[in-house]
Amino acid sequence: MKARLLLLPLAMLLASTVALANDEIVSAVTNGSGPQATIVNNGVPSGTIQLWYSYVGASFPCGAFATFNVGLQDESGNGKQMPAYPVTLGLAQSGSGTPVQVSPSPASYTVSGQTWNNLASPETVTVSIDCSKLTGAPYDGEDIVGNLNEQTVPNGSHLDTISTIQVHIVLVTPTACLKLYQFETYQDSGTMLASVQVVSNNKTGAVKSTNPGTISTDALVVNTCASTQNFDLGVALDPQWGTIPANNPGNATFAYDITGAIDPGTLNMTGLTGTPMGEGTCLQNVTLSADDSYLVTVHSALDGGLYASSLPASGNFSFAAELFNPTTWGTGCTGGALSTTLVAPANPGSSTLPFTMH
Repeated sequence: MKARLLLLPLAMLLASTVALANDEIVSAVTNGSGPQATIVNNGVPSGTIQLWYSYVGASFPCGAFATFNVGLQDESGNGKQMPAYPVTLGLAQSGSGTPVQVSPSPASYTVSGQTWNNLASPETVTVSIDCSKLTGAPYDGEDIVGNLNEQTVPNGSHLDTISTIQVHIVLVTPTACLKLYQFETYQDSGTMLASVQVVSNNKTGAVKSTNPGTISTDALVVNTCASTQNFDLGVALDPQWGTIPANNPGNATFAYDITGAIDPGTLNMTGLTGTPMGEGTCLQNVTLSADDSYLVTVHSALDGGLYASSLPASGNFSFAAELFNPTTWGTGCTGGALSTTLVAPANPGSSTLPFTMH
């Protein structure tokens, strides 16, 4: 009887020792192709591993962005129950509504027991940006996130995994490296226009003409950034001015791609050939290489049928140009204005054209 009393505690001790031998998947992330992430809390069996990517530009790029690799290894843990092998280990995106999409390959493993690992051929995860799920105008420091979950099947298999691998992509907007200038010139000459004369009928007060009769309303964008920039460019005429021609087949607007970074003071249009752009004042999906310039000229004239009394009391006509995030054809200049951390000296750029009455 005494021997049996001694054996029972010993059996209980052995059972409790086995019960503490549950297992866990240790996960370790390494960078793959494309941009390289800073990896936080790596090589752990629990918690969250974070990858922090930075993208330098005016807005996030759409589509495939980068890859990373995940090494997985089954090790002894400190839980209360031993897993019943084999256990299925699955990897999948958590939620489909996030801009950052993660696609694992393969999507699952069969874990056979302690010492199992995939280290000879680690998991490859592709990171993509779904721009249809972005909201609002992009801004410096914007952080978009996607999550990759590790799960064991069935639930309650007692094989522990990390809660998630969390992917952050942070937008870093270059500092005021796009230069935007807005001004008026004698048509197609590049020579700055200081003022215009408005001629009216002394008896009726009706505006008869201006001198010069037509002008160019101009916008010049200079890319001093280290990389190619994309944008929509909108030119806003004074409310009492219109394009020439207007509502006719023809070209009022011309675009010029200019090699080199210039400014209005050095603009020389001699020998430049513009691309006709119809009568539109929104230029869409412009691609401007680093250290190059982009000039848009809009042939303009004061509207007909005006009276001198309706002209601005300030004695100035007002014009403007603005850079927007690029949008799809047919929806141009609606993507939100580019930040002034990217565009200098201001966005929109504006100018006033003084007039005198004659």
